[in-house]
Amino acid sequence: MNVYAYIAAALVLAGVGVYLYLWRKDKADETPPPSPPPPRGNARPPPTSKSSAPKSAEQVFRETFPGMRVPPPTFMPFRIRAEACQLREKVSGEQQPGLRIDVCGGIEVAKEMEVDLIVTMEDVTDGGPQPVYATQDRYQDEQTGQFVLRTTMGKVTQPGRPDSGWTSVGVIPFTNIRAPKSGGRILRISCLAVPAAISGLTVVDERLRSGMLAAATINFEVTLVRKGYVEQRFARQNAAGLVVCLSFAFATHAFRDAHRAESFARVWMDRHLAQMKGEDDGLVAQTRVSMEAAFAMAQMTKSDLRVACRELLAYEVAGMAQEGLGLCVEISRSEEIIPADIMIELKALCRELGLGLDALQRHASASAPGAAADDDQECATLVGLDLRWESRRIRRHLLDQFMKWNSRHPKDPAERETITRRLEAIAKLRQRYL
Repeated sequence: MNVYAYIAAALVLAGVGVYLYLWRKDKADETPPPSPPPPRGNARPPPTSKSSAPKSAEQVFRETFPGMRVPPPTFMPFRIRAEACQLREKVSGEQQPGLRIDVCGGIEVAKEMEVDLIVTMEDVTDGGPQPVYATQDRYQDEQTGQFVLRTTMGKVTQPGRPDSGWTSVGVIPFTNIRAPKSGGRILRISCLAVPAAISGLTVVDERLRSGMLAAATINFEVTLVRKGYVEQRFARQNAAGLVVCLSFAFATHAFRDAHRAESFARVWMDRHLAQMKGEDDGLVAQTRVSMEAAFAMAQMTKSDLRVACRELLAYEVAGMAQEGLGLCVEISRSEEIIPADIMIELKALCRELGLGLDALQRHASASAPGAAADDDQECATLVGLDLRWESRRIRRHLLDQFMKWNSRHPKDPAERETITRRLEAIAKLRQRYL
C-alpha cells in the first residue's frame, strides 16, 4: 500500500515540474531582447549589403561629413549662347551689327593648368558645313584663314572650374567674317575649352579636338551684307572679263584704235590664267570663258571707258583695278616711252579707278633695266617669302597668303592699298616662280 502511495506522489511532482518548465519558456519568448550598448565615438557604420541601391554623391558627402552643411561641388554642362548686338567703332563712332558670345558651365581638369577658349564658325545654311573666313588678321587662323577667336580663361585647379554663370567670350562684328554667300545665313558657332599649351594649333589639327576639356555648339541666324566668297568667286571671273573690256575702251578713248589693245589683251589673258595656277579648275575654266566672251564682245562693240571703270569697281575684287591700269600702261608704251598726252589719259584713268598716282608710277617704271630682279625681291619681302625656297614650298606659301589677304576688305584706304599691293605681289610671284 505504501509503495503505491510513493509512486503516485512521484508522478505528481514530475507533472508539476514539466508544467513549470513550459510556463517559464513561454514567458522568455514574450520578453524583448536587451538593447545593444551605445556606439563608441569612433565607431563605423555597418557595411551595406551589395543588394542595396547605390547612394548619390550628396548622400555620401553628408554621411561622411555629418557636421558640414556645404554641398559637394557639381559641374553643370558647358553651354554657349550668341546674341545680336550693335557695336561702335572706336575711330569713326559708327554703329555696326555684330554678335556677342557668352559661355557658362563647369570645366573639369585632371590637374592644375592654364585654360583657353576657342570660338570657331561654320556655315550650315545649305546642309553640309562650309568654312567661314575672317577679314582681319587677329581673327584669322594662321594656316587656313578661317575665323577663330581665342581668349584666355586663366588657371584652373583640380577638380575644375565650377559653374559661375554666363561669362563673356568676345564680340564679333559681322564685317569681320566672310561666309560663302551674303543674305540670311545659319552659322554654327562652337566654343572649345582647351589647355593653353595647345590653343595655338590650327583649327584643322586633330590634337586640338582630342585635347579639349569641354565643348558647346549653337546655331545662330544672321543677315550678312558683305559679299560671300562664293559670290566673290563669281565676281572674280567677271572682273577679269571687265579688265579686257577696259583695255579696249582705253585704246579707243586714247588712241582712237580699239584693235591696238588686241595683242596686249591676249597676252594679259594668258598671264592671268597662269597666275591662277593651283586654284580650282572650275574657277579657271569659268574665268577663261568670261575673258574670251569679253574679248569677242569688245571687238564687235564700242565700250565706254567710264562705264567699264564703274562696273569693274562694283565687283569689289581686290587687285583688279591695278590689273586694268597695268594693262592700259602696256598699251600706252611706244618704244618704252609713254607720250605726254597719253600720260594725261592714264592719270585720268587712275582717278576713275580710285588709284593714286604712285600706282601709275610703279607700272610705268616696271620695264626699267634691272627692275625685274629688284621687283621680285620687293614682292617677296612684302608677302614674307624667301625666293631660295623650293617651288613646292613657294606655291604653298603664296596660296596661303592669297587666301589670307583676299578675304579682307577694310574701310581704311591706306590699309586697303596695302592689301592690294600684297595681292599684286602674289600674282607676280606666282606667274614667275610657279
